[in-house]
Amino acid sequence: MSIFKLSPSQRAAVECTTSPAIVTAGAGSGKTRTLTNKIAHLINEKKIDPTRILAITFTNKAAGEMKSRVGIATGRSPQDFPWVRTFHSACFSILKEHCNLLGYQKPLLIHDESQQKAHLKKVLAELDLDRKYLSGAAAMISNAKNSGDPLSFIRHQGRLPRKGEIFRLYNESLEQSNSVDFDDILLLTRDLLEKFSEIRCHYQNSFDYILIDEFQDSNDIQNQIVDLLVVNGNLTVVGDDYQSIYRFRGADPKHFIDFPKKYAGAEVFRLEENYRSTTQIVAAADRLISFNARRIEKQCFSRREGEPIVVAEFATDALEASWVAKKCRNHVHSKGIPLEKIAILYRTKFTSLPFERALRQERIPYTMVGAQGFFQRREVQDLNCYLISAVNKKDDVSFERIINVPRRSIGPGAMNKILQYKDGSLGLQEAAWRAVEKKILPKKTSAALEELLRLLQSLAEEKPGRALQRVIEEVNYEDYVRSFSENPDDAAGRMENIQQMVFDASQKHTIAEYLEDAALLREDQDASDKKSGIRLSTVHAAKGLEYEVVFIVAVEEGVLPHRRSVSLPEEKDREDAIEEERRLMYVAMTRASDFLHITFSRMRRGECMPPSRFLDEIPPEHLIGPE
Repeated sequence: MSIFKLSPSQRAAVECTTSPAIVTAGAGSGKTRTLTNKIAHLINEKKIDPTRILAITFTNKAAGEMKSRVGIATGRSPQDFPWVRTFHSACFSILKEHCNLLGYQKPLLIHDESQQKAHLKKVLAELDLDRKYLSGAAAMISNAKNSGDPLSFIRHQGRLPRKGEIFRLYNESLEQSNSVDFDDILLLTRDLLEKFSEIRCHYQNSFDYILIDEFQDSNDIQNQIVDLLVVNGNLTVVGDDYQSIYRFRGADPKHFIDFPKKYAGAEVFRLEENYRSTTQIVAAADRLISFNARRIEKQCFSRREGEPIVVAEFATDALEASWVAKKCRNHVHSKGIPLEKIAILYRTKFTSLPFERALRQERIPYTMVGAQGFFQRREVQDLNCYLISAVNKKDDVSFERIINVPRRSIGPGAMNKILQYKDGSLGLQEAAWRAVEKKILPKKTSAALEELLRLLQSLAEEKPGRALQRVIEEVNYEDYVRSFSENPDDAAGRMENIQQMVFDASQKHTIAEYLEDAALLREDQDASDKKSGIRLSTVHAAKGLEYEVVFIVAVEEGVLPHRRSVSLPEEKDREDAIEEERRLMYVAMTRASDFLHITFSRMRRGECMPPSRFLDEIPPEHLIGPE
């Protein structure tokens, strides 16, 4: 991997080693090659000891790949690069070495998600709080720690009962076990470097050069740590603010955009040639992103001529999905494109259902990227189990799932009493009726159980859409969704799934017909080969991936950009949110190397949908209608 294989702009970025540098790299512009070559250049040409280079990536996989590539370029073993790490890995290496200064003993251990939940369950029990708050409490604690000021965050965010006590007791439980959670790693390392000048000086003197990949995805606390480590200006950051789409995780593109202001004399290098996508795709995406006011401007281009971008409008989402499925088949059969090189991308998860159904009808294999199929999602399964229990009293598995969802004080003791009445011919639901009639349960529990049984009894002859709507309203399922969701956006996404589910059910005549269709779709997804098939994915999950053919679907106002973004009350918040939505559209477009199709429907879930504003921001000379 020689420096002479680089383009002039890549080579300039690699050779800049005497001042802070920011490499703003367009999609498909070879930023990984540039970063890898810079590390090799520091070692081979500048004779810097590889153990004195801190190179930060955002995933363990990326760190491993970087070690391997730099090893090839320098003729060294991957073990010679101990500080090519993720943020968390590098910080834990520091933290575990000096944890005694913060009151911990060696060896310091990291508790994983299951262990964190065990701590939280104990805390909720101690505070006599319902376990339904478990997910919300875990998310609150994580967000608080990543904010950099946990106590202030806890005071001003969230609506969990006794949230301050939950946070305090959880951390005390961790400390008593001489452990930290994943989010503590950054927070405590920041505290360590801030409080102890000798430790800070030691690590400042340990690194001759610091490089950070995907810098547009860094958050406040990560930047605070970088500030505490950098003293000589030997810092290079690489990324693309056009692709900053993780604000919901705390990422803020301002750290990338404001880098030249923060570091006096910083050199800015622009990698503008896209080696992946065609001229038409790159030009269209570059024009779209130019409508964002806050960005480091680039003039992205490609030397690969291709076909115009297809934009197709449909009357309904079902017609849209059918066209996409047939077009997928056409790409496979007429152009010989492998199934796994084709992706259908969407902004929100609820959008997947029509496309799952259309692909099944066309007998085209598909797989979900980083997500479950529609009918595998928790809230969808819960509500479907209500309908199953309404029409099939012998389905014990479905009834057992929803007997205490939402909570009805039907714990193990109550279940054991109910099971006394279950025999070979009597199902669990019928046994529950017997338990109510025999008055063997506590009065409150018996009343709640009888209310559930009567609801199920009354649903059997309802139309499926109406039956689902009744369940949602009568068991207060929306409140239950909020209680187990990680954050308000997660709750809103789950409610979108439910709305899609109700609409889908309303298109069927009977509950049995609806459940049969749902079961067949779920069976297809359970059996799908994860290595082959059309990729269905949210745009977030597709970042970093590339496909020969991409369909961006449901490009409508209220979906992309999402209605939550366009309806924020504060103008500044609304502008920031819409800019992030535009970056999502940019990311989706630049996943395509050869063929890009953008589709939208005038009617989705029975609601009129205007086309997305982003369609008007793409130059018409790069667009063509469907064949």
